[in-house]
Amino acid sequence: MRIKGIDPETAPANLKLIFDGSIRRFGRVITPNLVMAHRPEIMLAVANLGPAIAASGVVEGRLKTMASLRAAQMIGCPF
Repeated sequence: MRIKGIDPETAPANLKLIFDGSIRRFGRVITPNLVMAHRPEIMLAVANLGPAIAASGVVEGRLKTMASLRAAQMIGCPF
């Protein structure tokens, strides 16, 4: 069973920036964002996770990129 995402037109105002970023990056609001928008507090926390990981200097940036790419390949991510 798939969870249906919310209608982007009725998204809470605090999620509009995330949706706008998705549109700039992918040309549309991607499905994971639409689904996570059912719980805005979780979506906002997830949106802050990426920049926090990127800002961390514990792991070299190139290695982070390679790990992300490999994880995407392993799960069949199309983007």
